[in-house]
Amino acid sequence: LQNKEYVCRGHDYERLEAFQQRMLSEFPQAIAMQHPNHPDDSILQCDAQYLQIYAVTPIPENIDVLQMDRVPDRIKSFYRVNNIRKFRYDRPFHKGPKDKENEFKSLWIERTTLTLTHSLPGISRWFEVERRELVEVSPLENAIQVVENKNQELRTLISQYQHKQMHGNINLLSMCLNGVIDAAVNGGIARYQEAFFDKDYITKHPGDAEKITQLKELMQEQVHVLGVGLAVHEKFVHPEMRPLHKKLIDQFQMMRSSLYH
Repeated sequence: LQNKEYVCRGHDYERLEAFQQRMLSEFPQAIAMQHPNHPDDSILQCDAQYLQIYAVTPIPENIDVLQMDRVPDRIKSFYRVNNIRKFRYDRPFHKGPKDKENEFKSLWIERTTLTLTHSLPGISRWFEVERRELVEVSPLENAIQVVENKNQELRTLISQYQHKQMHGNINLLSMCLNGVIDAAVNGGIARYQEAFFDKDYITKHPGDAEKITQLKELMQEQVHVLGVGLAVHEKFVHPEMRPLHKKLIDQFQMMRSSLYH
């Protein structure tokens, strides 16, 4: 097992801390490393046992299935976490001077992609990593991915309520809408606007024009998706939660006008 990496599928609903304790009980002499950075030579070549455990995100291979509108959400959720051979881990870092007013301007992502010998889950719940690749994601590319992922999350949740897959309790939708709209008003995509739609940034990065357009389109799409989400929310919201719904509508109007501006 020395100097090898594995991706392991934990037990259902198992927290990372519980998984870590389970592994440490199997290797009682091991020292748990408290950071996910790649170990240096002093650790790789020493006689002591070290265990480094961190969470990774599956990268689905059946992208076509996930993008089809007619495929039910339950099938999509299966393909998001099964038959997976690639996983990734993101480490945020700042390159150059950090802007105290808007940290998104210098927030880069160091993305490590792990490829396994076999797809998970298989006959075993864990397989060895056969290849690791490391790339740096620019602040603008990171912003595009964050907004795109949030749009996807919102669409999936709204669809579940529209197709009566989630009954009665509207709390999950309330929390999700509130999280996006509140962040957009008090920071969030407003910070992206300041960072990347600024004349100064556009002048310094002429090669980013296409990506800036893509980010603008994703933001406009988010406004549309939120509008649909609020219409669904109004239909199912409990009378006691009406004040929250009104607050969401008011904040949404502010967000939409600032975006169009």
